[in-house]
Amino acid sequence: MRKLGRRENRVRFPLEVMRAVAAEIGAARTGLRLSPVTPANDAALDSDPQGLFNFFVEQLAPLRLAYIHVVEGATGGPRDIAPFDYGALRLRYKENHSQGAWIVNNAYTRAMALDAVAGGAADMVAFGKAYISNPDLVERLKLDAPLAPLHQASLYGGGAHGYIDYPALDQADALNSASG
Repeated sequence: MRKLGRRENRVRFPLEVMRAVAAEIGAARTGLRLSPVTPANDAALDSDPQGLFNFFVEQLAPLRLAYIHVVEGATGGPRDIAPFDYGALRLRYKENHSQGAWIVNNAYTRAMALDAVAGGAADMVAFGKAYISNPDLVERLKLDAPLAPLHQASLYGGGAHGYIDYPALDQADALNSASG
């Protein structure tokens, strides 16, 4: 890990972009997705990701964005790729006058999502890849029905296979499995 310069300089561009977008279309229609520790394009992990992102969300909070969507861990990968306190990040945002939704993401199960929302760690939980392989994801989550596995080999393949050919859960089977 290397020191990359003052944090004020490292957040200047994204902060200016968010201010410009919010000014143009309204903060209530503006959101941001953050991936504090996701490795990307062989870039080095920041020497202090916690400090950098805490500072960044403090600066964003007064904008009163519609939401902040945070990927916990590596996008589509391990949740524990690097030490990071996502709860502290959320508190920094909420304590600095923001009422925007706090959305979390990355390999959440139904139980984890329910716990995160009930425990105040998140306002919402996003399900990305699970939605691809489960066109009826909302129903499956409501019924605590099993999720269809994602066909990783066909993901991002450019065709219908692996995107629009996943079967929906049969309602009768879902009710039986939920009550049994």
